[in-house]
Amino acid sequence: MASVGSIAASAGQAASGPMPPDGPCMPPPAKAALTLAQARLDALRCNRDIISARRGEEASQADIQIASQRPNPVLSLGVANINPHLGVGAGNWRSKTVDSTVRVDQVIETANKGNLRTDAARKASAAAGEQTQAVVAQQVGAVEQAWYDAVASQSRVEVLTETVGLYGKTQQANEARLKAGDVARADVTKLQLETLRAQSDLRSAQSDYATSKAALAATIGLPGTLLDNRLVPDWPALDAPVPSVDPEVLQRRPDVTAAEARLAAAASARDLARAGRVPDVTVGAQYEHYPVSEANTTGSGNSYGVFISIPLFVRHSFGGEARRAEVDYYAALDDRNRILLAAQNDIERLRSQLESARASLQQMQTAVLPAAETVAQSAEFAYTKGATGVLDLLDARRALRQTRLDAVDVQGNFAKAMAAYRAALQATTSDINKLPQVRTDASHP
Repeated sequence: MASVGSIAASAGQAASGPMPPDGPCMPPPAKAALTLAQARLDALRCNRDIISARRGEEASQADIQIASQRPNPVLSLGVANINPHLGVGAGNWRSKTVDSTVRVDQVIETANKGNLRTDAARKASAAAGEQTQAVVAQQVGAVEQAWYDAVASQSRVEVLTETVGLYGKTQQANEARLKAGDVARADVTKLQLETLRAQSDLRSAQSDYATSKAALAATIGLPGTLLDNRLVPDWPALDAPVPSVDPEVLQRRPDVTAAEARLAAAASARDLARAGRVPDVTVGAQYEHYPVSEANTTGSGNSYGVFISIPLFVRHSFGGEARRAEVDYYAALDDRNRILLAAQNDIERLRSQLESARASLQQMQTAVLPAAETVAQSAEFAYTKGATGVLDLLDARRALRQTRLDAVDVQGNFAKAMAAYRAALQATTSDINKLPQVRTDASHP
């Protein structure tokens, strides 16, 4: 069974190395930058689903201790043959005319039940450990998806902020040209309306950005909304290689290994249930003291006895428990097969999405965005020279703004597709760090 420390090293996309230290889950200081690596580490420590999975693993380890405990002996003390008419006689307690007994009974488990029970608990604990790894991989993957959503929102805000600033500078220049009679009032008004529209888009983008950052904080498990923290973009390079798919990769996925561990635990539980059809035996030993006195002339003094008890399987022989364990085993087998098939289909689907997103990003960076910028620059130059009207300038700016926003979306889709594919293959962070990383700002390729 994997320890908590090994979970972080082996789970897909989780931070490599030892687990972060325990402590309160606090958001980063105000104005501090937050990186994707730090978000992963915080999630390993603060994500509620991960914490719950670890608690379940700890409980399963306690179950091993419980299962390894053998039945305790039972001590019985008794007094019998008390005659209220004759009394119990004089003298100390050993001289009393009563039949006092001391008895010890011990259940002896048959059919190797004790070892089977311990083995079932160990395999169930191993399954809980594998399930913890699967939860870690799933939740860290969710953090990465939320991270790239938030970073893309941040980039959209930056694009629109720059656009609003550009409109502001143009508006100031046009006010001066209006006074000089170089432009018409209608052109200035059209630019003002376009500025107001860009400002409205910026406010909407800022609202979406705050929402996405709050969702990121909730996914990590941090209190607050990260509103005062800037996210450091960590876009994957366009030519970043991806691991190949092979059967060993599928077998190492935490969800698959967890299903395999649950199947092994179900097999052990089935063996234990089958052993329950063999009755246990209870053996006992007894010491009896029945002294002779004037009131009891038939006392036997000290005597000993040995007993054995075997339950009679008359009404049932735990066949229902054995049948239920058999059904549970085949249910675990079906679940393992289902998860393995889903993993194969999931990887193929995500690989297709990744290649599509890569092609879209390449087209955006090499053709679409440069063309939009060239058209916008030409329109700006022509407008300043009086060769074109304001409508041509506005059309070019709208096209550039929308193209840059589209570029942000395409970059975010590629990053999320890459993260999802690596999570599906369970690539470790150490593998990710070996890949070439290029910070690509979608607004400034």
